[in-house]
Amino acid sequence: MSIASFPIHASGPFGETYSLSQNASRIQETNSPGITFVLNVTTPLPSTTYQFSWTVKDPSGAVTTATTTVNTVPANFLTSVTYPTDFNTNVTYVGKYNITVSQTTPPPTTQAATSLFQVGLTDSLEYQRTQSISLIAQGYKNNENITIAIRSATSNAPGFPTSKLANSLGVLSYTWTSIPPSVPLGNYTVTLTGSTTPKTGFPDTQTFLVDPTNVTITQLVIGQNSLQRSETETFRFTATYPNAAQARTGSATIRIIEANGVTEHDISATYKTPVGQFQGIFQIPLSSDTGVWVASIDVGGYNDGYGNIGPSSSVYRGFAVSSASLTVAASTPNSSYTTGSIVVVNAIVVTPGGDNFTSGIVTATARDSSVQIGSPLQLFYDQTHGKWVGSYTVNSTSPRGSWIIQINATDSYGNSGYGSTSILVTLPPSQQQPPSPTSSAFNYLWIVVIVLVAALAVLASFIVYRRGRMTRRVLKVDLEAIHAEAAKVENNEFFKSVQEQLKEQRKDSPKDSQSK
Repeated sequence: MSIASFPIHASGPFGETYSLSQNASRIQETNSPGITFVLNVTTPLPSTTYQFSWTVKDPSGAVTTATTTVNTVPANFLTSVTYPTDFNTNVTYVGKYNITVSQTTPPPTTQAATSLFQVGLTDSLEYQRTQSISLIAQGYKNNENITIAIRSATSNAPGFPTSKLANSLGVLSYTWTSIPPSVPLGNYTVTLTGSTTPKTGFPDTQTFLVDPTNVTITQLVIGQNSLQRSETETFRFTATYPNAAQARTGSATIRIIEANGVTEHDISATYKTPVGQFQGIFQIPLSSDTGVWVASIDVGGYNDGYGNIGPSSSVYRGFAVSSASLTVAASTPNSSYTTGSIVVVNAIVVTPGGDNFTSGIVTATARDSSVQIGSPLQLFYDQTHGKWVGSYTVNSTSPRGSWIIQINATDSYGNSGYGSTSILVTLPPSQQQPPSPTSSAFNYLWIVVIVLVAALAVLASFIVYRRGRMTRRVLKVDLEAIHAEAAKVENNEFFKSVQEQLKEQRKDSPKDSQSK
């Protein structure tokens, strides 16, 4: 029990001044430690013996007394008693006790002071949920079975009624370990009933008050210290009751302030069994401010659903937000095109958060090597297919070869990204010149002639080698035979026709070049 002082002042017959104080206003139904009363007497008669009578009346009306004497009176003195120890009695009733102090010596008898105190079963009259309640009562028989009932205005408290045996001195001690955080608030009544010793007229019963409890949140944990617009931030925290039990019900409001210090977003965090914590998520808008953001749970921002709130002081956590880098996947239906073809350009643009980019400016720019082909093409979003679409038409002036088509995606908030694809542009088959049949035949004929001449030369070499002693005239005859065979080929009508066609083709070639 904490010390409490309740001074009560009065005057004696000879000018004495009395002041009564006590160390508590309420005790439990037990003899120890009791309650101590102190009478402070000032300006007493010198060299006089003082005697005081202390009388206590319990709730049943029974009166007990104690006497104190001060033999050698100094200038001022104190005298005191402790109830029930100095009164040779036991505390066995719940209720109000009255005490009166009277000066009996020197006469006449004079009432010096009065006071009162309460006796109850519980160690307090008011509790917060999750706190424990200690019950003490006495006046029962050895090992008597005591029924313990605790009830609110509407129903029994969880786990009650229950029972327990008194000890060998007839004293019952019981502790309700923890008031559940979900029990109704308000007044509760506790009643003790002995199986053989009912306290007729003065039952062991009293009321106490149950209040909401405080919930502690020490920190707010985030999933990412830095993220891009469109990504999702995760917030987690643990809520704890005063008895160290973890809260798993209710929700908290997490307040998120953008870098501009003005724009606010509020989200709700609830308990997630897989992670064993309260969790809330927030997707950063593409249009939001960049810089350092601050998330907080304000005082009383959490409620477990039963009126228990917390934290008692705000908790904060900062994180950085930057512009979104968009992912662009560009494609065309085909890989090659020709004059008159329509090139359909498709672009799927995705945010860092995995969502389709549907609002902004998306353009396609075609290049032949490093030279831009025409003006940039603006694409339009196809809601049905979830992509950006536009088209080129390849005309007669379009360059042939490999085209690089680059897609650029931007919005008015500074989010951007790019991607590219390539196509091959060629002449249509009707504009390509096939190889000349005459030219092919001529080339074939020359190959035949060359092979024939080479064969005759090999034959001549072989003859020379085998007939080293042949005369010069014989060799000359053989060479003349070779020339004669070549002349026959040149005089062939087909060969002459081929030569004439080649000459005509060579004459026409310069004219065609000039017309082109």
